[in-house]
Amino acid sequence: MVGILIATHGGFAEGLLNAVELIAGEQNQVKTIGLYHGDGIDELEQKIRTAVKELDDGDGVLGFVDILGGSPSNMVMKCMADTKNFKAIAGVSMGMVVQAVMMRDQCGLDELADLCEEAGNQPVVLLHKQYEEMLEDTEMDEI
Repeated sequence: MVGILIATHGGFAEGLLNAVELIAGEQNQVKTIGLYHGDGIDELEQKIRTAVKELDDGDGVLGFVDILGGSPSNMVMKCMADTKNFKAIAGVSMGMVVQAVMMRDQCGLDELADLCEEAGNQPVVLLHKQYEEMLEDTEMDEI
């Protein structure tokens, strides 16, 4: 099964996993890492390297980071340079992580990364506009 690592600024990673587990149940082979004020970059790099080693049971590890160019993404990319079977996606969303935990025992690392990227490419929805459209559709049905 593909391991999952979520590395973000602050407590976002932990909160994201908590929310995903409300939908998908408690997860094994998942680790979160948060970068907080006062944390060193070298310490972050070591935490990522350790987590990847612990998570990889032979099927690889899929990483998620919050923002491209931030310290978590920079350190993940640095660790990728000398780590096999480690892929990662920047711009993590809950939909991506739900997809990852639901599909990781059914496909390989490359396919899982593609599926999660696809889930992340879903457009944002302005709910107030969606609601207005629903009201209009309901009114049209009544005519």
